[in-house]
Parts: sequence; C-alpha cells; structure tokens
Amino acid sequence: MIRASFVITVLALTILSSSCSSLVKVRDSSIPRLLTPLAEAKFEDLIEQLKPFTDLQSLRSWSVYIRFIDAESAERYREAEAILVLQRPDKIRMVIQAPVVKTKLAEMVSESNHFKVAIYPADYRRFLRGTNDADYGKWREKLGERGKSALISARPFHFTEALMIRSVNINDSHFVYGLEEAFIEETDPRQDAKRGARVLRSFYVISELEMSSNEQAPARVCRRFWFDRTGTIQFSRQQIFDDRGRIATDVHYSDYKKLNSNSQGIWPGVILVSRPHDNYSARLTFSEDRFELNQDLKSDVFVLENDENLPETDLDKPTTP
Repeated sequence: MIRASFVITVLALTILSSSCSSLVKVRDSSIPRLLTPLAEAKFEDLIEQLKPFTDLQSLRSWSVYIRFIDAESAERYREAEAILVLQRPDKIRMVIQAPVVKTKLAEMVSESNHFKVAIYPADYRRFLRGTNDADYGKWREKLGERGKSALISARPFHFTEALMIRSVNINDSHFVYGLEEAFIEETDPRQDAKRGARVLRSFYVISELEMSSNEQAPARVCRRFWFDRTGTIQFSRQQIFDDRGRIATDVHYSDYKKLNSNSQGIWPGVILVSRPHDNYSARLTFSEDRFELNQDLKSDVFVLENDENLPETDLDKPTTP
C-alpha cells in the first residue's frame, strides 16, 4: 500500500510538473510586445531633429516619382513623375507628367494662400484658381466620379508644409507644447519573428496647441510631430489639424538618405502625404543627385499662366462644373 501510494504520488507530481512547464513555455505571438531597444531624448533634442525642415529655404528636385493612392484615378494617371520646386515662406510649383514619355498631366503653383492648377488630360481639361483654406467639397461633388480623382483633388499647398515645415513657436506665449509617448501596433518586422507576431512601436509625440483669446474656449491642436524611438530617434510623422480639429494632412517620412553628394545632411527618400478628407494620398520618392536644397531660385519659376487656353474655373465664384 505504501509503495503504491508512493508511485501514485510520483506520477501525479510528474504530470503536474509537465503541465506547469508547458504553461510556462507557451507564448501567444498575437499579443504585441514592445519593440526594443528604445532611445531616449529630451524635448530640445526632438526639436533639433525638425530643423532641416523648419530651416529649409528652398528645395528643387528634377525627378520625383509620385504615386497617387485613391480609388477613382484612372490607372494611367496613378503613377507619374514630377518636377518639384519650393521656396519659403509658401511658394511651390509642381509639374506632374507621365513616366517615360514626359507628357504633362498637371501643373500646380501656390503662393500667399492662393493656388492655380492646370489639368491637361482630355477627359477633364481645366485651369483652376482658388484659395488654399477654402472648402471646395461641394464643387467636387458636382463633378461626380471625376471629382474623386486625385488629379482633381490635389492642391500644391497640400505638399508645402509636408516638405517645408513651419517653425515651432516655442517662445510664443500663444502656443504651448506637450510631450508624450505613444504606441502603434504593427506586424513584427524582425527576420526571426513568428508568423502573425505583433509588436508595439514606441514614439515620442510633440503636440502643438494654440491658446484661445477667449478664456472659456479650449486650446486648438495645430500639429503633432512623431519621432520613432526604435534604436535611434528619427522624425517620422507630422499631423496637421484644421480649425475644426480634423486631421487635414498626415505625412509620413521614411528611407532617410543622402540625396545630394554635395550635401552634408540626409533627407527622407520617401514622403507619404495623406489628405483623408480629400480622399487621396500621394507617395513622393526622391531620386538621388537630382535634388538640391537652399539654392537661389528665379521668381518666374512660380508663375503659371493659362498658355494652352484651357477652360477656366474660378472656384471662389459660383460656376458650373
């Protein structure tokens, strides 16, 4: 009896030990784990990372691969090449052309809160004039399906602040800044990751808030700057909010590299500009050695006239599509 009890006890302990061991070893790869190592930085260090964008005086690129991401653009217009020129404070010119054959699809300029857009394809030839901060959603609705195309929705100023960021107003009492950590869940990017494994990527986020002159009114969130903390600190995202608190522009920066052999700094080789309420995004991929920063530009670079006698539409006046 004693021997039998001893054997039963040993078996029970063996089974229990095996069960506990199995419980310890089992991991649910679908539960996101924090991606490490994490870099540390102070507020001043993060602001320093913005300086290549806030100190930028001019930019010129002769070959930018642009891909429009929207549901309505014809496939032949979705991928294009662009010539891009910017000059502070707010001048921009973009020439969008078909790859290889270089046929112009559109030209855009913007300055002092006004823009001009020339659209050349035969299915909607038009020369548009308008105001940057105006809402032309109802006009696009009148165009029907054509109004949902990125070629119709895209405006030059959508790209201005993505590339030439406004200075941070640290010493202005009308603005306050907050610093926090934020996580974004994503697929585990590591080579040895298990199938379906998820991770949390950590970011420092600086929020810019403009104080209201009315003491009873809340402060307005203007911009958010995101800095990836994985391994090293890198500026990776800018969100720009409108007066209603909606995200007007969401910009992602990646693939930092030295785009000009004469330049000392690096620049994001890929910039994704998203306009959620205009229903389109545009991915800009810059070509090496066809890229210049802070060079003198002639003023006529930003002049766009209706030389091809396109039908004109002033979007600030009541018109038919």
